[in-house]
Amino acid sequence: MNIGYIRVSTDQQENSVISQKEMIENYSKLNGITVDDYFVDFGISGKNTIKREKYLELMTMVKSGKVNSIITTSLSRWSRNTLDLLKSIEVLKKYKVDFQVIKEQVSLKTPMGEFFVSILGSIYTLERQLTSERTKDVIQNKKKSGKVYSRVPFGFDNENGNLVENSYEQRILRKINRLRNKGESYNSICSFLNRNNHKTKMGRKWTKQNVYSLLKTDRKTINFSSTNG
Repeated sequence: MNIGYIRVSTDQQENSVISQKEMIENYSKLNGITVDDYFVDFGISGKNTIKREKYLELMTMVKSGKVNSIITTSLSRWSRNTLDLLKSIEVLKKYKVDFQVIKEQVSLKTPMGEFFVSILGSIYTLERQLTSERTKDVIQNKKKSGKVYSRVPFGFDNENGNLVENSYEQRILRKINRLRNKGESYNSICSFLNRNNHKTKMGRKWTKQNVYSLLKTDRKTINFSSTNG
């Protein structure tokens, strides 16, 4: 099988999925390749591979000998961690998978190509680490001033740089928390929210990943003291 791999770092980048898929399709046509399937990881960082369900599923297929080639738009979409990248390269080489990266125009067919992939992986890792450091500095400065320093979490609104509770979203947060405490799965909570026409912060339908991320990162933002909802 020939697989197209796509990754977007947040669930707010739906256009990125479309553009990456179009790039892979155009590249495949030019090179006479038929893409049999696409594996897409939504809202996942390239920092590591632990939570990238589709990536892990794809690598399992590779080890079963079912994958002939993998096409991705950029090496940074595949990995932004040098160690993970080098490990994946060894697996792809072992199972003779043709790994093609469109933007950087590299493959693992030659020793030089493999060398460039490892160098680029190191550069992307450094870039990620430097960006992380800069972001931390900005966050610390804004925290000190009491201003909003990241995305506005579900349950709040941004008023002149300050977080103000959104009563409607706080009710939804409490409902989600109650459902989870009752043992409801992420999928069932997602279905409940969509069935009742509740939207995400971006006004979109809920996904399993949305619910998981919300409960993991935003639980501290729930106002449990309110009796409404």
